[in-house]
Amino acid sequence: MPIIFRWIFSACLMRTLTTLIALLAIFVIIETFDKTRYLGDTFNIGLLIEYLALKIPFMAGEFMPVVVLVATSVYLVELSRHQEIVALRAAGLGINKLVSPILSVAALAAAITFGISQWVAPVTNHRMDDIERIHIKHQAANKSSIQWLKDGHTFFKLTPLSQQQYAVVVLQTDARGHWLKKIDSSKAFYKDGQWILHQVYISSPSADGLSLTHQDYLTLASDVSPQTARPPEPDAMDIIALNHYIDSLQQAGLKAESYIYSLHKKITAPLACLFMALLAIALCTHISNRSSSASWGVISAISLGLLFYVFGNASALLAGNGQLPPAYAAWLPSLVFGGFSIYLLLQREGF
Repeated sequence: MPIIFRWIFSACLMRTLTTLIALLAIFVIIETFDKTRYLGDTFNIGLLIEYLALKIPFMAGEFMPVVVLVATSVYLVELSRHQEIVALRAAGLGINKLVSPILSVAALAAAITFGISQWVAPVTNHRMDDIERIHIKHQAANKSSIQWLKDGHTFFKLTPLSQQQYAVVVLQTDARGHWLKKIDSSKAFYKDGQWILHQVYISSPSADGLSLTHQDYLTLASDVSPQTARPPEPDAMDIIALNHYIDSLQQAGLKAESYIYSLHKKITAPLACLFMALLAIALCTHISNRSSSASWGVISAISLGLLFYVFGNASALLAGNGQLPPAYAAWLPSLVFGGFSIYLLLQREGF
């Protein structure tokens, strides 16, 4: 490994680790002050410490692109002020001697981000969500939201009405997920291991297209009840589990937009580390030690990095409202800012 590569890689890596630790420390302090107001009988010091420890991996994955951007920008400004970039150019070395080690650090950060989202965050997010929902928001008994439940090859959609009554939609599928029957009930309740449905409409595929029947009353035995489970949160699932769950929902004819977005977001999120590194190189690589040039480069890099997150949140909202396809919304910020970063870098090098 060339000595220049090791020198730049180790220096950039140390600044990245330092920046990450500093940002996580600031987060822990702010989060501690925010959550201490909920301390009481159900949320004690032990749960507060557990909550903070569980949230650190999630925040590390969220902060990582910003960490790479800030650390790389600061390091490049240091190189400019000490004339190291001038020395590299004078020695006849191309921009690749600077880009390669920095992108290697960004690739390592991207791998860590992917590992956190794939294997760590699904476990910690599940427990963290339980602590926040039960001990902080006191929603353990709150069943007022729509629930999707699964019993074998049967899916239940429960919409709360009042006094333990629900509007129920039941979708029955075969082993391959093909639709067999749909049961709609405007009023139902669960008792003694079975659903008691009123004003039931049953539709199923037939040779003529669709068969529709009506019954005033129907009982349906099932192990699922309003207290069985909540629909899984996308952040509490890894890529494989998300893919299988999306496939099950789509085969049953159910909406899966939020899960599709989360699946593609887990894939595109690590790429943001690489794009932030390229953005910092394009805007903060100066051959002079003038403070004004360096300052404007850092300000521009951080501003565009923040704009990347604003753009990402806007894409998520548009996907949630059905105005953008979820997969496209997840990839759009990375494609736009990644292409823009590469364009700036090529322009700087005179291409």
